[in-house]
Amino acid sequence: MTDVDEAPTQRRAPLFGPLPTHGVWTALELTRGQFFLILTLSVGLFLFIPGPLWLHARESHFWRINLSYVLIPIAVAAALYRNGKARLAPIIVASAVIALVKLVMTAVLLVMIGVAQT
Repeated sequence: MTDVDEAPTQRRAPLFGPLPTHGVWTALELTRGQFFLILTLSVGLFLFIPGPLWLHARESHFWRINLSYVLIPIAVAAALYRNGKARLAPIIVASAVIALVKLVMTAVLLVMIGVAQT
């Protein structure tokens, strides 16, 4: 048995794999599912209430924006209550982080829809 044939094998991370179990949601006392569910519901409200965004891209988005942001602290408080961690500071911090991520996502979507319709 020689050492020449036994070259060390390097483990490579798969190109596609499961989402990480630890992330920004861990620091916010939320589970990954809770974080993405709240974000998805909030973005979904923005996209579809009171009608599909792409059909009303040039209209006022006042109600659309307000409804989608009102959901965030309510859903965060419910999720943290379920986790047994419902305190004011974590609710505010988690709501702010999710609202910031949502702001970036919806701004990019709105610009893309606006550019596509010109």
